[in-house]
Amino acid sequence: MHIIKTICDVRRLQLAGAISPELAEHFARKMSRLKEALEPEIDLEEFNLEFHGVFGVLEASDQDMTAIHLPKNLAHIMPEWVSRLEVAGEIFYVLYVLVSNDEVIQVYLPDTIMADKIRLWLSEQPAEEEGDDYGDESELSQPF
Repeated sequence: MHIIKTICDVRRLQLAGAISPELAEHFARKMSRLKEALEPEIDLEEFNLEFHGVFGVLEASDQDMTAIHLPKNLAHIMPEWVSRLEVAGEIFYVLYVLVSNDEVIQVYLPDTIMADKIRLWLSEQPAEEEGDDYGDESELSQPF
C-alpha cells in the first residue's frame, strides 16, 4: 500500500513510477484544498495529513489495512461514502472512512485489483463520480 501524508509523498511516488502523473496531480489538488480548509496558515510543503486522514492507494498484494488505522481486512471497512475516479485510463474507487470528527481516511482501490466479492459490493453502492473540477473557489464546497 502506498500511504500519502505529505506532498513529498506524492512526488516520491510519481518519481518512482508507482502513480501516474495525472493521479499525482489529483492528489496535489486535493491536498491543497484540504490544507486551505484545515490549516491555511501553513505552506503546502509543511502540511501533513497524519492527523486529518491519510490517503492509502492499495496494491494487489495488500492484505492488511492496519497501516492506515483501519480494520485489517478490506471487507471489514464500512465507508461513509464511495466515489469513483477515472484518471489516466485507470479507474479507482475511493472509500471515505470517517475515523473521528477530525479524521477521514481515503482508500484508493484500483478497479484492476479488486476481488469479485468487493467488486460486487461496490457495484451496489451509490458511488458518485469524483473529479477535480471543484468549481468557483469562492463557493463553499467539500475539500475532498
